[in-house]
Amino acid sequence: MANYSLSISPEQLNTLIHAYKTFEREASNQYVAFSAVKNGLTIHAYKTGKVVLQGDYEQELNHIKSILGIETYAAIGSDEVGTGDLFGPIVVCSAYVSKEDIAFLESLGVKDSKAMTDAMISKIGPILANRLIHSILILNPEKYNEMVRKGYNMNKIKAYLHNHAIIKTSEKLSDKVPVILDQFCEPPIYFNYLKTEKLIYRDIQFYTKAESVHISVAAASIIARYAFLAKMQQFSKYMGITLLKGAGSEVDKQLVDIYKSRGYQALPPITKLNFKNLAKNHIETPLKIN
Repeated sequence: MANYSLSISPEQLNTLIHAYKTFEREASNQYVAFSAVKNGLTIHAYKTGKVVLQGDYEQELNHIKSILGIETYAAIGSDEVGTGDLFGPIVVCSAYVSKEDIAFLESLGVKDSKAMTDAMISKIGPILANRLIHSILILNPEKYNEMVRKGYNMNKIKAYLHNHAIIKTSEKLSDKVPVILDQFCEPPIYFNYLKTEKLIYRDIQFYTKAESVHISVAAASIIARYAFLAKMQQFSKYMGITLLKGAGSEVDKQLVDIYKSRGYQALPPITKLNFKNLAKNHIETPLKIN
């Protein structure tokens, strides 16, 4: 069953409840503020502000956007993946989505990549990469470790990558459009990270949960995730094992196995050396933890 999700404000939630009162159904989930069924489409509005549409949602989505005052406009969205993964690169993508692209992306079920399986990413990622104007920056672990040695922390690295990706994408467009970025630090801090850069793209709108503000951010996250998965396959082939994603206990076990069987020299090409996983497993590294 097709589904689509968006995040709305408390005021918009009240408007939605009022508009669909006639179609209301009892909700058994304690986290659901309101449920409705209209023409076979199920609408769940959660207390967190997340709204999930289940079924043939395209026509009704346009109506919901209209009553909630959600404007359709072109924008560049930028997002990153890999920052929570011990192994593999950091990938940043900035993607331009025109007004004409929005309905197509919604028909594909585009949403934040963290809410999608790898199989879904592998299916949709190439479609988005072929259709959308975008820029990708891939920071491999060795370059990441070099930046950490120079004093960069994770947020400074992200600011650096986003700035370059946004500039590259904006240069491919004839008209200026809004640029939307998921806020990972306060805007003054973001720009302070970039104070030594020759070119700084300053006209940026920062939002928490930016993927719910404009679909361009969700599209960028999917393309970035698709590129990340491709690089992880390359690293896995290089190592002769399937490298695990994330930084949890299973990754700890794999880290220790690699270290014991191949030595420390096997880690720098594939590993973010300042992650706490190394110290936790008594693996000494020249990098300080930021």
